[in-house]
Amino acid sequence: MTEAGGRSLGPGAVLYPDCFVVDGMTFPRRPASTGIGLESIAGRPGRPGWSSQLDRLPAADTLAEAVPSEREVFTYISPSMARILRRIASVAAGSGEHRGFVLLFGPTGCGKTTTAKTYAWLARYAMTELSFSGDTSLTDFYRSIEVIREESGGQSTVTVPGPAVEAMLRGRKLLINEINMVPADVLVVFSQAMDTGRLVISGTERGNVEIDVHRDFGIIGTANPNYVGTLDIGRAMERRFGRGLGFIEMTFIPPDEEASAIVAEFVAQTPFREAGIGLDPAVAARLTALAARLRGDEQIGSVLINRLSTRALIHWAGIAAIDGETLADIGERTMFTTLPAEARARAMALTREMLSDLRVVGSAALAGIRIAWPMPDGRAIDVRTIAQPPRTIGHARLGPIILHEVRFRMTLTDGTRVLVGEPFHAVDDRRVGLGLRVRAHDSAGRLVRDRDRLAEIERSVRHEYGANVPSRIGRVPNAREILPCLTATSARALRLTEAAILMGRPVFLAGPTGSGKSSLARTLAYIRGKRLVEFSLTGETAKGDLTASRRLHGGVTRWTVQAFLEALGNGDAVLVNDFNVAYPDVHSLMNGLFDKGASLTLPDGSRHSVHPDAWVIATGALEGQGVKPMNEAVENRFGAVIAIDYPPIEEEIAVLSFVSPTLGRSPALANCVRLIAYCRDISTGRVDAATIVGLSRASQEALRQAARGAALSTAELVAIARASSTADELVARVRDGVLEGASPIARRVLEPVLLQYGLA
Repeated sequence: MTEAGGRSLGPGAVLYPDCFVVDGMTFPRRPASTGIGLESIAGRPGRPGWSSQLDRLPAADTLAEAVPSEREVFTYISPSMARILRRIASVAAGSGEHRGFVLLFGPTGCGKTTTAKTYAWLARYAMTELSFSGDTSLTDFYRSIEVIREESGGQSTVTVPGPAVEAMLRGRKLLINEINMVPADVLVVFSQAMDTGRLVISGTERGNVEIDVHRDFGIIGTANPNYVGTLDIGRAMERRFGRGLGFIEMTFIPPDEEASAIVAEFVAQTPFREAGIGLDPAVAARLTALAARLRGDEQIGSVLINRLSTRALIHWAGIAAIDGETLADIGERTMFTTLPAEARARAMALTREMLSDLRVVGSAALAGIRIAWPMPDGRAIDVRTIAQPPRTIGHARLGPIILHEVRFRMTLTDGTRVLVGEPFHAVDDRRVGLGLRVRAHDSAGRLVRDRDRLAEIERSVRHEYGANVPSRIGRVPNAREILPCLTATSARALRLTEAAILMGRPVFLAGPTGSGKSSLARTLAYIRGKRLVEFSLTGETAKGDLTASRRLHGGVTRWTVQAFLEALGNGDAVLVNDFNVAYPDVHSLMNGLFDKGASLTLPDGSRHSVHPDAWVIATGALEGQGVKPMNEAVENRFGAVIAIDYPPIEEEIAVLSFVSPTLGRSPALANCVRLIAYCRDISTGRVDAATIVGLSRASQEALRQAARGAALSTAELVAIARASSTADELVARVRDGVLEGASPIARRVLEPVLLQYGLA
């Protein structure tokens, strides 16, 4: 849409070639680069042995490349959004103490980061984005000491300016996300530049130097209020942003404006844009009215304001469009999972009251990109029988494979002929063999394409001939690693997981150990034929373990991208187990990776983007040993938080019958499952041991303790069923699992329970 030569961006803004208008005020845009730099004086070449900084000036068009792209910003600007943009632009265009320093303070998902990028896009300013966390140090963004090789062949250490200093030199806006996750004593490094426009750096290869900060440099920080892991930024730093000037409090825009913004953002999501599907404004209006009601609720509003952001509403509507279920059902399964029980019940009561059976139209038009998940209704269906829809999964940045060199050949007993080779990759200036690859032809000469058969041949080569060599990260899971079968519950969870992934969002699967969370993620990758890279986080995992590390290569400092970031850049599926065992400052890595820009700037200044085909599926328990609270802003980045529990009794019986057909659906198998389900209910408090008539208080406590050990997981039951060839053998193994390690008093309580279930 145009407006007298300009482009209308909704009711709040108009963009012109040389200026932009927000909230009725006009601001200039930075002139586009002409590509003409300083003209070199003829006959004045650089002198031998002289090191001039003027010889290394960046090209004039490099700043243009760092301006946020249109896909990273808001292209619909409501009146409330325009008022915030006007304040940012006014501070940036002003003069004096607060020129160019802005702090956007408000709840997660209200649009702080994207608003900052939208301003830079409108004003045509280059921007460097950094995400801070509790373990951020000065070497991550300010300066670092690196080892270099001199022309003479010797080695030296030099002080290298980080992305923040480069922004001061080149005139970029510095976007600092989660600025209040860093201690105030680290942030003071910006004080001199903010106060005087100058900066002193000591110990460089040029001695102690001073920088005259570029006139276009500015800081736009974002901060979330009182979230897990956040700190007080300190009065000194807060003063430098200036209340009434650059210190800007943000919140969610009014429901009618939010509805219009959601309609505009919804259609911009990849699956809906490609299918030509929009969101009905009436549906958006009802959704935002519900959000306003829940955020303002006296009982649960303080909890829900962190979960029910504008970003979350887009996720909610998108998953409902892909899945086809009602908005209320989608909300119950993906939006309110982590709420306390009472808050969850109230949230769902209000949701069903205000949304009723409202649906988002679009499921039928999107059927071609989804897997046709069956609904087994109590049965168990072999995962390997599910047909994959035709869809190309890109792997654009796997790195150049120079060639495949065939090294060995062998013939198997069934007549299959196998060639064993190795792919060679380019690493620095070398060619490195990395991995094992087989090509096989059956006895009739046909090429073997079945990936499970090829995986079996590779295992044989490894185990029998010792050809066990490291390979590149990422592989398609095999049939032994996935769910043994699908039930109605697991198929439902897979549908929701896939819907969030198709929107380009990460997914969090929350539930107890052994309930199938990781297997479910592997199953989706197996069916899609998707390369999977799997990680497990610990309490000692640091952000650098997932991003990049410094190493010496040939006596020179090199930055090496870690496997997590490489997999995202390659477009692989990434499974992160025990996600919330790590500390919140590690979780904050997700913020930049799953904002609109989907990228991360490393300490060496390089920017790494998430491939459009990349997946992230995280798993974790909501409580238990080692579990840590998630930062609310991180939780809000997940497109869906899906509760995964042990399956209902009849489904669990069906699964065990599937993995061990000799057991069938015998009464003994059913009794084993019912006993274990009863123990789970006691251990989680869903059934009170006091309901058992005749037990003393001591016996009740003994039963609770015994139930904790006897509450076997589905994974443990599957392993027992696979190892049992008869019902009697199954019962014996379950008895051992229930009684093993129990105290004498617990055994005295459990023996009658076993007898009651016919397992004595």
